[in-house]
Amino acid sequence: MEKNKLFFKTFFLLAFLGAINTNAQQKYWVKFKDKNGTPFTIGNPSAYLSNQAIQRRATYNITIDTYDLPCTPSYINQVDNVSGVTILYASKWINGVVISATSSVALNTINTFSFVLGSNPVNRLKINLPDVFTFEESTASNLRTVSTSSTYYGGSYWQTKQLNLKCLHDQGYKGQGMVIGVMDSGFDNVQNNNVFDSLRNRGGIIGTRDFVTGGNSVYEDDAHGAMVLSCMAAVKPNVIYGSAPLANYWLFRTEDVSTETISEEYNWIRAAEFADSIGIDVLTTSLGYTTFDNGLNNHTQLQLDGKTAPMSIAANIAARKGMLVLNSAGNGNGSSWPKIGIPADADSICAVGAIDSLSNVTSFSSIGPTSDGRIKPELVARGSRAFVSNPNSSVGYANGTSFSCPILAGAMACFWQAHKSYDNIKVLDTLKFTASHSLTPNNSRGWGTPDMCKIPPINSPVKINENTTSFDNIIISPNPSNGFFNIQSSSKLIVIEVFSVTGNSILIKSNPFKLASMNFDISFAPAGVYFVRILTNSGIVNKKIIKQ
Repeated sequence: MEKNKLFFKTFFLLAFLGAINTNAQQKYWVKFKDKNGTPFTIGNPSAYLSNQAIQRRATYNITIDTYDLPCTPSYINQVDNVSGVTILYASKWINGVVISATSSVALNTINTFSFVLGSNPVNRLKINLPDVFTFEESTASNLRTVSTSSTYYGGSYWQTKQLNLKCLHDQGYKGQGMVIGVMDSGFDNVQNNNVFDSLRNRGGIIGTRDFVTGGNSVYEDDAHGAMVLSCMAAVKPNVIYGSAPLANYWLFRTEDVSTETISEEYNWIRAAEFADSIGIDVLTTSLGYTTFDNGLNNHTQLQLDGKTAPMSIAANIAARKGMLVLNSAGNGNGSSWPKIGIPADADSICAVGAIDSLSNVTSFSSIGPTSDGRIKPELVARGSRAFVSNPNSSVGYANGTSFSCPILAGAMACFWQAHKSYDNIKVLDTLKFTASHSLTPNNSRGWGTPDMCKIPPINSPVKINENTTSFDNIIISPNPSNGFFNIQSSSKLIVIEVFSVTGNSILIKSNPFKLASMNFDISFAPAGVYFVRILTNSGIVNKKIIKQ
């Protein structure tokens, strides 16, 4: 397939492994039954997790369990010692190895091992890469005018405005201290593109890995990942400004659009496990998978249940290990596969659809529900005429959920930076309830477009005191209480959060039906003074409650 450095011409890109034949090496997934005999222990996580990964688990009360343990080395060695077999890589989360075998005899031998649960061929996938349908280079005539105070954002202003993200940026939350992992097909010329000068000069690319061919070089491959990265990390004053311009980034190449060597789904799993082990906060992927070239073991839309495809299983595990995982919904709407792809069906991640400048869902944005009836996508961001940079340093407009996903990922990283007491699931749930369609979620836009500044950061300029608005129509009773209390308001309650006097969030409760009265329980907290931040349709009120 011929690649164009500026955009992909085809909707389905063929990736991985040619059709199986009896004379060529074949790739297989070998599933292990257990992790018996492993020398690694849950009590010594430093042997296989970084300090950052261990700290994240401690901060958010995430249990270190058998999923964290590497595969049993003796199992891997026994498989590797079979004649004609080469171990390509192992996965600890789904507990097995991908192998290359020269004969069916070798595979039959492996299947006789008592620790092997089974094996399956690893096929050549069709990828639903959210394409760049067109790349329209920006000019003075086609660039929408922005106000003088916002010209620093250049063409990125409008996609930033849709998320009310500038409000967070203005308070200083631009991703500092957050680490974002980007999985894609390559990051062509990022080392030279001048929109990344600031990123490179401050050492913001803290690591790279090529999970397709090995090594650390990702800059000579496909252009898609570079354009994705520009949505978050580009900084060129008055031209382009990403959604998380001061975050740090790991760049992972997991998708091979040309040489078709190793299974991209398993590449993604490997990269996700690595991302977890080094303590990455946010993981964003603008890729999705559907069927196989040779028709064997195809994914089906009935399998979109978040617990069938290995990649979706791994995506859920990644989220449950504390990472905020986002994945493009896909560009399949209107095709024979209009639904989201894999792993967007995973239940603990955020699938991202695409909207246009008027906040209408684009015609191509893939839809839900999942096969088990869950709403997908969760949220939407700008994916029609999104403002990006291509590898030759040009800036312009491009289409696809490829771009709505990283735009939102960067914004969510800034939101999480502003609410660090939240865990990843609380970040997603909170933003769903700030979103434009939180009361009427559907399977084209999910909960809608989130508002990044609707819930003020804990350490925002707004001080916690008795009231921060001119109205006082909130009644908390009883007060003092034994931990059980009621809040009544003449306004509609939206989100209520309880803080300790040190500013730690101990409870957050959203109100999707916008009731005017709600009950709360903080009986688990020690006696003392607490502050209650109450978001209503009239504004924000901060109240004090005493727990006896």
